[in-house]
Amino acid sequence: MLLDTVFTRTRQGAVAMADHNVPMSGGFRRLLELANGKNDGKALLAALPQLDEEDLQLWTSELVRMGLIAIKGNLADEEAAFSLTTEMPAVMRPPSAVTTGDLIEQVSSNVSGKIAPPLNAAIEKKLSKTTRMAAIESVSSFPAMGKAGFFVYPDTATGLPTAPRVCLATHDPLQSKLLGLLLKQIGGVAEPATSRDALLAVLRNPAPPHVIFLDAEMPGIDGFRALESIRAKPSLKNLRVVLVSSRGERADLAQAMLLGAAGYIVKPLKREILEAAIPQIFGKALR
Repeated sequence: MLLDTVFTRTRQGAVAMADHNVPMSGGFRRLLELANGKNDGKALLAALPQLDEEDLQLWTSELVRMGLIAIKGNLADEEAAFSLTTEMPAVMRPPSAVTTGDLIEQVSSNVSGKIAPPLNAAIEKKLSKTTRMAAIESVSSFPAMGKAGFFVYPDTATGLPTAPRVCLATHDPLQSKLLGLLLKQIGGVAEPATSRDALLAVLRNPAPPHVIFLDAEMPGIDGFRALESIRAKPSLKNLRVVLVSSRGERADLAQAMLLGAAGYIVKPLKREILEAAIPQIFGKALR
C-alpha cells in the first residue's frame, strides 16, 4: 500500500521546506521536496537510499501528523487550491535571507490569495522536533548503536543538576540494582517505580525526577506510548527519558528519537554497556 501511495506537500509544508531558517533535518527537508504529488512510495525509496520501507512509513507518518504532507486526493478543502503549487519551481526557493512572508507573497502571485500565514510559535515548535532526525540520519549512527548497545541524544546532559534524581521504571530487580549502583558513582539518587501505578505516581509528583530509565516492556506499559504521553505534558518538558528496550532495529531507534527520547539502550543490559552509556547521559564520569 505504501509503495503505491503518492504524497503531496500541504501549503504549511511548502512554507517550511522553502524557509531555510526553519529548523528541520536534511532528510525531512529532502522528503518534503520529493512529496510533489507525483512520486509514489517506490520513487521515494529510490531517491532516499538510506531508508527502508519501514523507515519510510515512519517518516511519512510523522510528516502527515505534523500537517506538512498529505496523501494525494486526501487534502482538506482549504488545501485544494495549493495543488497548483506542488511543483515549487526553483525560483520560488529563496535563500535564507528571504523571510517566510516574502515567500508567501511570491507563491500567492501564482494562485488566488495567500496560501499560508507566517509560521507561528506552535508550528515552529512542531518543526523543531524534526531536527532530532538528524541524529540518526548519518550512515554511522545506527551501526554505532548496534556496536555499543546504546544511543544518547547529544544534548541530554545539558542542565542536569550535580545530584540528579533518577526514576528506575523497571520490573527487573537485577536491572534496577545494577543501574542503582552505577548511578551512585555519578552522584545520582535512584527512585524505583516497579509498576504502572508507581510510575504514574512519580509522573504526577509536583517535583518529578530529572531522568527516567523506562523499560519499554514493563507489564501494563507500552514504553513508546508512555514516552509520547510524557513529552506531551508541559509539566514534564525537562524530564529526560531513556528507553530500555529489547527492540534494536533502526526504525525503533528512529521512533524513539522522534518521540523525544534522550537515549536508547538495547536489552539485555550489560554492565559494560551501562558503564559507557551513563557518563554520556549525565555528562559525568563514573567514580
